[in-house]
Amino acid sequence: MLDLTFISRRRLLTAMALSPLLLKMGPARAAAIDPHRIVALEWLPVELMMALGVTPYGVADIPNYTLWVNEPKLPDSVIDIGLRTEPNLELLTQMKPSYLFWSAGYGPSEETMAKIAPGRGFSFSDGKKPLTMAKNSIHEMAQFLNREAQAK
Repeated sequence: MLDLTFISRRRLLTAMALSPLLLKMGPARAAAIDPHRIVALEWLPVELMMALGVTPYGVADIPNYTLWVNEPKLPDSVIDIGLRTEPNLELLTQMKPSYLFWSAGYGPSEETMAKIAPGRGFSFSDGKKPLTMAKNSIHEMAQFLNREAQAK
């Protein structure tokens, strides 16, 4: 049987008196994403971010990005985090990124990445309409980064 004698009149009145304070506090919110600490594990998110005027904190495989993509050019301040398929997880952890972007099917699993920072993937193509997919990707990224005006 449940013993309710621990609820005294005084405790009940205290709880009732404090309850309006809880309403004023509002709901808990997640910490904002710092756009200066976003790491891109694949080149598609790099291109999307740079097109929107946001420089990634770290990028995978910068030497090959420079060789194969090159535009938009990455500043020297961007940290190389290793290979796209095998990023340096220790370095990533030390960098404390605010968010991770990747391309679906590349690199470590989402579960592994979630231990380091929140993140999401972008797809290259749906196999049918690559231009539509590209437009959707840039608009999704713009919305995430609060850069809708730059996406138009």
